[in-house]
Amino acid sequence: MGNNEEILLLFRKNEQQGFRLLYASFYDPLILFATQLLGDAEEAADVVQECFVDFWANRRFNSLRGSLENYLYSAVKHGCLNYLRNTRRREDKHDVIREELYDEEEGVDPELVEKLYRSMESLPEERRRILHMVCMEGMKYQEVADQLGVSINTVKTQMGRSLQFLRKALKTDDYLTLLFFLGKK
Repeated sequence: MGNNEEILLLFRKNEQQGFRLLYASFYDPLILFATQLLGDAEEAADVVQECFVDFWANRRFNSLRGSLENYLYSAVKHGCLNYLRNTRRREDKHDVIREELYDEEEGVDPELVEKLYRSMESLPEERRRILHMVCMEGMKYQEVADQLGVSINTVKTQMGRSLQFLRKALKTDDYLTLLFFLGKK
């Protein structure tokens, strides 16, 4: 019996021992594989860890058909591709915002940009994270809810509260500028 079958059998008998053997057998090779794809060992470790957690939390070992090794490498590859796509989307959004906010033809004052970012940084952590994901990363409310493990109503409520806070924190013209730029995203 190969190591892959042994891991799956152990998972079915004792999940913790199965996970330990899975980790010991595949963690380092998967990190190397993901690092080749991402070029960053720290990000690679995050992707591999997420794949392991998904494998265990969603009990993928119960329905796995075929090779465990093939499944893990495929899951890590897709995790890396998703990471790269999301990073690229986030960087593109940041570039667009930066260009628009600093475009002298638009007449946006760099002090206003600083004030907007300071106001957004003073939001509570969860609200700031949701505002960032929706406005800066361009994610839909349902995507944010799924990623954070909260309901879509929570995302809507937190967005409303974030915008309400920013409206109070900023002058009317500054808030309208913020809405203009966020609305274009």
